[in-house]
Amino acid sequence: MKSLADSEATIATTAERLIAGWTALAKRWDPVTLIVAVWGLLVLPLVWFRGFNSDDGVALTLAQTAITDGQWLTPHMFNLRFAERPVLLSWVIALISLPFGGVTEFTARLPIILSLLGGCLLIFALLRRVASAPAALFGVALFLACPLVVRAYVAVTADLPLAVLLFLAFYVWWTGLAATRLTIGRWSAIGCILALAALLKGPQPVAYFFLGVGAYVAVCRSWPQLPGLILAGVICVIPVAAWYAYVYTPGDESTWALFMRLDKVRSATLPHPLRAAANVFAETLPASLFAGVYLLTGGGRRGGQTLSDFVLALACYAFVCTIALLFWPGGEAARYFFPMVLPLCVLGGLAFDSLSVRRPLFVASVLLATLGILAYAAVYSAIASPLLATQFRSSKHDAARIMERLRAAPAPVYRAGPAALNEFSYLPVRVATVDMRTLDALRGSAWIVAQTPEADELLAKREGALHLVLAFGRPQQLRLLRLDDDRR
Repeated sequence: MKSLADSEATIATTAERLIAGWTALAKRWDPVTLIVAVWGLLVLPLVWFRGFNSDDGVALTLAQTAITDGQWLTPHMFNLRFAERPVLLSWVIALISLPFGGVTEFTARLPIILSLLGGCLLIFALLRRVASAPAALFGVALFLACPLVVRAYVAVTADLPLAVLLFLAFYVWWTGLAATRLTIGRWSAIGCILALAALLKGPQPVAYFFLGVGAYVAVCRSWPQLPGLILAGVICVIPVAAWYAYVYTPGDESTWALFMRLDKVRSATLPHPLRAAANVFAETLPASLFAGVYLLTGGGRRGGQTLSDFVLALACYAFVCTIALLFWPGGEAARYFFPMVLPLCVLGGLAFDSLSVRRPLFVASVLLATLGILAYAAVYSAIASPLLATQFRSSKHDAARIMERLRAAPAPVYRAGPAALNEFSYLPVRVATVDMRTLDALRGSAWIVAQTPEADELLAKREGALHLVLAFGRPQQLRLLRLDDDRR
């Protein structure tokens, strides 16, 4: 019994020391400097040592086509019209890249890494209004350690900037409400921020703000806010509606409905929402666990009325749209829930102050897990990414191999279907996307990039004229083919 008691006392002491160490760190060093330093360690090596991967190629191709072909307001992916949604991220990347003559790894990722830093500073600034510096710093650590965020450190997709812009709108709204300064100017600023968010990925994600704030207004019966909320909505809608009207051609309705999941008339049924909820919970650990314990143990009801209202506002913003999205057809992808991450991390920061004394062992465990994830991310970024070229820069390596063949035997380059966007992002050549019928009818010399099934079909049909030159991609699912057919 004594040994067990001694072990428990040792664990409790260790937990208290870990919390005390974190508190001392936040008080000894300037937290903002620490945030910027950790951000730089985690993301800057990846900017140059991480090749384009996953969905990066879509935004990059749209940006590069805007520069080379002048296709700006009506986005194009090579020669294909891409009008399923506005693409503000690609427009920003193209503007940044213009002085350099084309998209580079740095210009493509600059908006992303600045969004990540902006999200960190927003969480810290909001928490410092109601919590201690160690709690605010811990909220930032939870954000940087979230698996969903770790994968998005340099991912050239709109999900991270969108989440940060939406939370900026929440920040501007809440700080105005707390100071009783929700003026027409502030509501107009909120509308402009939300308009930028809608231009990133279409109008649907803006529901995180309107449903969340609308739920808070309804629960608190704060009806005087409704005119301002309507004003922000009108300002938000104007540029987005103008873009849709500008690019519209007959038939776009079906494309937009497909992208917005409006073509599915029924909501998702069980067990889909439960499976999606479990996935989102896992993808947002440890912030989701810490915030959940804080809310379930009544942490939000402690302290003054202002803090209670703040927790209610955060919960409405984080969960109202999330619950609706769980039942939305096709809404199971974790990245669709990205806007929930920032308010979860703020709740996690509040939990640090609330639970450090009452549940030090739990707080120390979450703190240790968070630091462990950050250590992994630092090793991944600063050590693994420079040293493991094959794993981290395969698309860039493949692009160099392709370019070597293209220079040796110049010819037009064709792409079948969705093949090789990331590799083509590195190639200074024009590429035309064509269908299989066009490829069947091609004559003369040409380079063709296709996925393996389409490549095998073409090789079987055009034996003798078409040759396999290179297999690439991960895991070797793409093929570079050479056509030499002199028939007229």
